[in-house]
Amino acid sequence: MGLINTLSKSKLIKSSFWYTIGNFFIKGISFITIPIFVNITTQAEYGLINNFASFVSIFSILVGLSLNSAINNASFDYKNEINEFMSAALSLATLSLTVFLIFGNIYFVFTDEFFNMNQIVFNLMLLQSFASFVISYIQAYFTINFNHFKYLILSFVSTILNVAASVALMQTLYVENKYIGRVVGGTLAFVLIGLIIYLRIMIKGKHFFDKKQWKYALKISLPLIPHSLANIVLAQFDRIMINSYLGPAAGGIYSYISNIGIILSVVWMSTNNAWVPWFYGEMSKKNEKTVKKVSNYYLLAFTLITMIVMVVSIDLAKFMAPKEYYPGLSLVIPITLGYFFQFLYSFPVNAEFYEKKTSFIAIGTIASAVINVLLNIIFIPEFGIIAAGYTTVFTYFLLFLFHYNIAKKITGKQLFDTKKICIIIVFVSIFSLALHVLINQIVIRYVLTLLLIISFGIYFLKNKDRIIDDYNS
Repeated sequence: MGLINTLSKSKLIKSSFWYTIGNFFIKGISFITIPIFVNITTQAEYGLINNFASFVSIFSILVGLSLNSAINNASFDYKNEINEFMSAALSLATLSLTVFLIFGNIYFVFTDEFFNMNQIVFNLMLLQSFASFVISYIQAYFTINFNHFKYLILSFVSTILNVAASVALMQTLYVENKYIGRVVGGTLAFVLIGLIIYLRIMIKGKHFFDKKQWKYALKISLPLIPHSLANIVLAQFDRIMINSYLGPAAGGIYSYISNIGIILSVVWMSTNNAWVPWFYGEMSKKNEKTVKKVSNYYLLAFTLITMIVMVVSIDLAKFMAPKEYYPGLSLVIPITLGYFFQFLYSFPVNAEFYEKKTSFIAIGTIASAVINVLLNIIFIPEFGIIAAGYTTVFTYFLLFLFHYNIAKKITGKQLFDTKKICIIIVFVSIFSLALHVLINQIVIRYVLTLLLIISFGIYFLKNKDRIIDDYNS
């Protein structure tokens, strides 16, 4: 009971719980719609839709100048002027959008398309990108202030509107061109929500230009633009390369399995949303020992979740799609493993964010992205879509090693338990290899998973008193 009482009173645990429950509910809607989109579109159309989504991810960073990344630090440094800061920084992003719209449309004076997008679709992409940035901008504020319910409500509403508008248009006005229906539906939904948020921030802040605040925000965000873009390359560019090398149908299979693998990403984003403000708070109080101890339990819990998700996702992927997608089932394992290494590298990266050393973050991510692209160029034509999964795992592992060493140099301390992390990496890697062998042995896979759950449960029960002491220390 002592452990349960301690955890129930923990702001970190409560936030993690609600972020995870809420995000799973939201992503659950997206999961329900995966078979809808898969079955009402061809593999080629599904590949193009995900290709468009990749460009939205890229341009939301470029157009928004990654200014949402400055919110965490500004919430501490501009605590009494945060509304003014947010409206001023958003004005800067608006200026950026204007520049992109002007030069983007000038570009179309000389050509007819941009990566298979005509001028109208290109402008819709820019508007959706900016709206996505605005949503992530206010969500960053909600996260650092533990406003998990506001974060989840906004995520829920945007997801519902996005899916509903897209499906409605794909089945009515754009029944002959479902790709365009998805594009228009998503843009309308995001722009509507983004406009409401935009006006709220501007009216509340009433601050449009501040040289000091602009300089502060850009100092943090600009180095993160190449970092964020490189992350997109790591997460999305393999889809673009598969489309180019193997065709849209193969791209559709890879995109589908990637969407299934997002289960672990949801857990990671949810727990990280709770971890970041707690971590910032403990670091500001110089509680490095508490950080190290609590991070160990966080690591163990996430490791168990990773292995469960690997097992379950294999069968989910098989259940939710036609047989045409079955050749990609084994991709679930490396894609999930890639998200696990993203989780690991978020430990040292959060330390770099806290210290405002964002240039190091960009260097590591860019280098990893370049390696990823080179490996994909070499291995995708030779081994197909499975190569994209494992090149991503390898590059995320390199990214983790880089940031782990950089964070130690920046802080001058070893904030995390290296020995335990190494043991966990070896253990999860062996488990992943075993799943490849047992991919068609459903009973053995679930028995093995049940044994792991029991083992981890016994560990936490035996060490509950120490967990309480470590958390309260």
